[in-house]
Amino acid sequence: MVDIRKLKNRAYVLLESLVALATLVTICSLILTAIDTGRRQLVNSLYQQEVYNVAKMAVQTGESHLELNEVEVSVQRTSRELIVYHEGKEVIRIEKN
Repeated sequence: MVDIRKLKNRAYVLLESLVALATLVTICSLILTAIDTGRRQLVNSLYQQEVYNVAKMAVQTGESHLELNEVEVSVQRTSRELIVYHEGKEVIRIEKN
């Protein structure tokens, strides 16, 4: 004859193990998502820094268009202002008073 108490104890242990495993998976998933988000922000920040570096080089060398390290910027100069564009977006605008 099978002892019901032993089966209930095994079932409770199994249920607790599954709950603990689900909790561990959830925590690991949250941590990995946070790490992935942090890395994406870091990559975006480094790309923006590279855009500013190429823009600075273009202004310093007097170029109106510069492509370096797969980053392309164009500089538009007038007597009153200097504007740097990257992918059609304005990156830097400097105006004289």
